[in-house]
Amino acid sequence: MIATALTGAWAAGACGDHHGAGSSGGAADSGGLDGGAVAEGGAADAAGGLDAVTGGDGAGVDGGDAAGDSSGGPTLGGCPLFPPDYPYNQDISQSPLDPGSATYIANLTARAGAIVAEYPGDEYVNIVPASQPDVSVGLASGEAFGFDPSDAFYQSSAATALAPIPGNVVYENSSNPNSDHHMMVLQQGTCRLFELYAWNPSSATSGWEALVTWNLTKDEQLPDGWGSTTAAGTPLLPGVIRYSEVMAGEIRHAVDIVIPGAAIAQYEYVKPAARSGGACGSAYPADGFPYGGRLRLKASYDTSAFTGSATGTSSTRRTSRSCRS
Repeated sequence: MIATALTGAWAAGACGDHHGAGSSGGAADSGGLDGGAVAEGGAADAAGGLDAVTGGDGAGVDGGDAAGDSSGGPTLGGCPLFPPDYPYNQDISQSPLDPGSATYIANLTARAGAIVAEYPGDEYVNIVPASQPDVSVGLASGEAFGFDPSDAFYQSSAATALAPIPGNVVYENSSNPNSDHHMMVLQQGTCRLFELYAWNPSSATSGWEALVTWNLTKDEQLPDGWGSTTAAGTPLLPGVIRYSEVMAGEIRHAVDIVIPGAAIAQYEYVKPAARSGGACGSAYPADGFPYGGRLRLKASYDTSAFTGSATGTSSTRRTSRSCRS
């Protein structure tokens, strides 16, 4: 088994201690958004470098023309991280601007810390061989669901949940109870991704709130209303920054971001998100940004100050939790 540490940002999640994983009860776009919003700017848009765009099913943060390429997407463990046309792998540099882009960016800028690109801490992906045997997974609530090798969506009883979890598996905050916990297992050969979530699992194979499987060779998006290990119903792995990408100096996919609940739209989302989660007790703003919305840097944004080489270790910084979208 190979355990790869991840660094950087992610979003498409939920609030504080609650994750909404494995729930089919979310409102299916009662907000009526349809077509993937994209907004433009810079970090919290302090320098006026962000935009929001519409069209297609793309998602996340696009760092200009470099993030996403129709000729091929990122790979890991000999497997694609979904096909080149998967939303997280699309180049949105030429996508049309969302008519509400200026409003979205102004509102995100006005809300302190509205755009954050950091991990809560200690995310890992465990890469196992195709021969790794399945073990029973005890789910404290919810069900196992996702996509089987034929690309069909399925649900199964928590009593029959199986995943190729090795004995030496590592996962987020494994030594810290009452913290956020995610486990990711990528099986080589089958190219299936197994993602689990729990607030406080009792062991590496029990106490999890959700087990979701994805077929990495196909464009798979959950049905409307379904959460996953993120409240938005998206997979976790394709939106995170891997340490190897930082060292290589190129990130070829969209990057998930973290924004507070005060900036999240109520029950509004765009694909590839499948639902919208809570707002950490805050009132939902009428002008909030939707789950699945896409942000990109403007072509005119000056990136010359971002120079230097990547240094340090592969561990991630731990930060305080906030709502993720």
